[in-house]
Amino acid sequence: MTADGAKFTIVMPTFQRRDVVTESVRALDGQRNSPPFDVVVVVDGSSDGTAAALRALEPPFGLTVVEQANLGRAAACNRGAAAADGEWLLFLDDDMEADPDLLAVHERSHRQGADVVVGHVPLHPDSRPGLLTKAVAGWAEGRAARLGEQKGELGIEDLLTGQMSVRRDVFLRLGGFDESFTRDGAYGGEDLDLGRRLLDAGCRIVFEPEAISRQRYVVTPRQNLRQWRDWGRASVLLARSHPDQAEEIFRHRETAFDRFVGRPLRPLLKEVVLALAAMRLEGPRVTHWFFRVRDLEFFRGMREAGGRPRQRSVRVLCYHAIADLQGAPIIEAYGIPPPEFRRQLRLLARHFRFISADEFARYLRGGGVPRRALLLTFDDCFRDLFSDALPLLREFRAPALAFAVTGKIGGSYDWDEALGAPRLPLIGGSELLATAEHVTIGSHTRTHRMLNCLPTDALADEIDGSIADLEALGIPRPQFLAYPYGEHGPEVREAARHSGLLGAFTVEGGRVQPQGERYAIPRVEILRSDTGWRFVWKLLTLRATRA
Repeated sequence: MTADGAKFTIVMPTFQRRDVVTESVRALDGQRNSPPFDVVVVVDGSSDGTAAALRALEPPFGLTVVEQANLGRAAACNRGAAAADGEWLLFLDDDMEADPDLLAVHERSHRQGADVVVGHVPLHPDSRPGLLTKAVAGWAEGRAARLGEQKGELGIEDLLTGQMSVRRDVFLRLGGFDESFTRDGAYGGEDLDLGRRLLDAGCRIVFEPEAISRQRYVVTPRQNLRQWRDWGRASVLLARSHPDQAEEIFRHRETAFDRFVGRPLRPLLKEVVLALAAMRLEGPRVTHWFFRVRDLEFFRGMREAGGRPRQRSVRVLCYHAIADLQGAPIIEAYGIPPPEFRRQLRLLARHFRFISADEFARYLRGGGVPRRALLLTFDDCFRDLFSDALPLLREFRAPALAFAVTGKIGGSYDWDEALGAPRLPLIGGSELLATAEHVTIGSHTRTHRMLNCLPTDALADEIDGSIADLEALGIPRPQFLAYPYGEHGPEVREAARHSGLLGAFTVEGGRVQPQGERYAIPRVEILRSDTGWRFVWKLLTLRATRA
């Protein structure tokens, strides 16, 4: 389908650049031979009067100004796309001054069969003078020359969205930008991630050299160093999301000099090169050392994000109820009150890197994880997983893996009733589907029977039947099983393997080791008594303790 006659919406995110963004919006007055278009500017928490200045403009096109808290560029772009009504989106950074033919060229390229168009971004003559401006100008012209000669697929580093157009329904179907890349004001990676997903979806992405927007570069040297530290963090996240691109992402490696000399001297070197740049000393030696320091900032960001993903050991924690079960027989020790769970998540988020079930699956297949990788799991799927745990997991941006007893969904915890345990509500079907938007759902069998005591046919029904139950609910086929009570044996492990599951979890202590036994994956249960130093000690030792 072509863009012929379709309306474009230009989405422009901005933060603390009132004068720059208003000039960029004014420049859109000069579009010629363009398709119908309007503009949505998302003011991402600016406190410099940006929104008022934009609303004072009276352009000949529709202009919508959306304000939000400072959530980062990715969130601002997604907010703008949600507010757009054009069939096609053109993402344009706030420092991009559009050439008069910009929209006409994008429309032409789409009519010729492109699904996604990225353009040329030469330097604006009014850019801030300095060594960075010279470097950006050289990069932009070199990029245009290289992409002009490159007739094949664009590399991941080429899929920049400072000027990019795409069909709105495609953008929304792919989930838009991943906001984890630029949350809390961080910089970089969200555009490359989206570009990779567009390519994986079969979209034809083309570079159009005649689609021109001139970048009015106003970034200071200090801001640039901060951006590269952020980019170091983002590169780790990018490699975690797209492990097949890791070699390309990490082409630039830390040298022995960087590690043993640059690291300890980085704070001093940073202030020296910033002082020289402020004095407008821009000779070859100053330029060389500025970019060496910038590399050190990049490597610092990488270390802060856990470093390049590698085959390392992984911690797996096992929770049950996120509820205060004081006084409840049998089950009391397995209930963590929500305030305590919040404290634990805060500590974990500060000192560990949460990984998702999908990332853990890639790890089992030989992929890498960052340092101090940690997977959260929940057994049984009590209703409080939806009502109490899920909001906290979202607050701390912590993915998780939860195991449902599929024959009891919407019912109650009754398998320990004979021992005196109270009946507690389990998650319902609609709640489980809502939870599955953030938490990966695995199998905890159909009825929570002890698997190593079952005959072969009953064992198959418990495991295979639970997989079928989840798929019937509309939940993706699970990759993982948690053994009820953690009990297993050779026949049970073989049944899990035969069912097509990627792995199965015990409650035996220890770290998950690379190339370890997939069907006896260790976990450490977190109990009500694991508070304060006891919780920290359990994280360090990973010793299994039972209530």
